[in-house]
Amino acid sequence: MKPFTPEEQQQLIEAFRSIIRKSENALARMKPGTPQTNLLEKRLKAARIGEDVLHARWEDKELVVSKDELLMAKEVLKGLLLMLPSFLEKTKPGSGQRTYIERRIKAFQTAVSYLDNEGN
Repeated sequence: MKPFTPEEQQQLIEAFRSIIRKSENALARMKPGTPQTNLLEKRLKAARIGEDVLHARWEDKELVVSKDELLMAKEVLKGLLLMLPSFLEKTKPGSGQRTYIERRIKAFQTAVSYLDNEGN
């Protein structure tokens, strides 16, 4: 994988921060213990680990996460990666929404790639 510029790194980290914020806001309005809440909590945890993986790789820091958490995050992010292209198809080329989704896809792909390396 080619190295990322500092600007690209910031954009990918911001993609994770955005999904974390949106998930936290949605979670605050949901009833605890429902299947939807449990799914969102799992995705939120995966997004936090994804952001941590990027920071750990780019800032040469230790990633303090269990192997089980790494595997869970990788599987959740892979699942989300399968869904994102359908959203991308619905956007207009050059639109802000399309750029946002493209960055999210790139962020998830990068984190999954790094998680593959962490798991070895």
